[in-house]
Amino acid sequence: MNHSRRNYRTLISLAISLVLVYVLLFKPHIGAMLRGELGPGAALFGTFRIGGDDLQTALGHLRWLPILEALLLMILSLLLRGWRWQRIIATVGHAPYKLVFWSVNLGYLLNNVLPLRAGEFLRAVFVARRASLPVTALLTTVVLERAFDLAGLCILFGITLAVWEVPGWLKAGGVTFAVLVTLFILAAWVLAASVEKTAAWFHARIEGRGKLVTRIGRAMIGFLNGLSVLRSTKTMLHMLWSTLALWAMYCTMMKLFFDAFSFTDGSYPAFAGGAWVEAAAMTVITSIGYSVPSAPGAVGTYHSAIVLGASYFGVPTGVAVVFAAALHALNYITLSGMGLLGLWALKLRWSDLVKQAKEAPPR
Repeated sequence: MNHSRRNYRTLISLAISLVLVYVLLFKPHIGAMLRGELGPGAALFGTFRIGGDDLQTALGHLRWLPILEALLLMILSLLLRGWRWQRIIATVGHAPYKLVFWSVNLGYLLNNVLPLRAGEFLRAVFVARRASLPVTALLTTVVLERAFDLAGLCILFGITLAVWEVPGWLKAGGVTFAVLVTLFILAAWVLAASVEKTAAWFHARIEGRGKLVTRIGRAMIGFLNGLSVLRSTKTMLHMLWSTLALWAMYCTMMKLFFDAFSFTDGSYPAFAGGAWVEAAAMTVITSIGYSVPSAPGAVGTYHSAIVLGASYFGVPTGVAVVFAAALHALNYITLSGMGLLGLWALKLRWSDLVKQAKEAPPR
């Protein structure tokens, strides 16, 4: 049953990504096909959105120094992300930084080859087994880590909202998103404030109730233990500055990519003022697109988000598609490469990861 359910979700995610990629590459003429003016092939695949001029415009003045700077910053962000996750895990138990850092990279590698961002789940399972820590508690640390990311994204969106004329649809969606994240963090904080009482309540009710109830109850207790980070003021301060630093890095990387593709050389008026605000806005849009569970490597959703944002800034659709493809390729190759280094650093084989993915408890 679990295997069939996973296959079902995988097929849905792949279908969504394929549709998005198709719409990005081709301009369909459904009306003309229904009226009999065009055949199915010409109507669906006759108009390619990317022209030769678009490739020349996007890649003709490519600058490599900003790309190298962005890649270096990406690696630094991975180092910081590993440190931050280790700080969260420390409230549950000890895990060496080497294990945590390379597991972060293995997670990204698995995200690039497995659908539905499965790497987030599997990296927690891997660290838990290597460090002999409760799996449920480690899964909670991943949820909290992503909650901090979302909180930082909300702060970045708020700054963007204050200094940039945000489209109505983005403002409404962003505000709704921020409210949901705030409610989640508040609920987690309330639970964290009474971990012992809540855990004792579960203990009292799972004794002698059967294996299934006991298993569910222990999982809930593990989840509650993973919330312990929210009770440490020192750890919370570390989470705050490291999360803000990560988002500052991501905005800087986006600005460097703008420079690399000559968006800031005067060709597009929207980027004439230095493009820092635009880089922040694009980071918000692309981060939301990347966070949507989809096909491996966020193919389709990530590209659609970049094209949507770039088009709003006046970048032609064809150029925006090329920019999205190039930016995705740079991220994909770098993160996959770091993941492969992680296999070597932790003395693992690819078959070990595949075996772990098959043996992981169902989500």
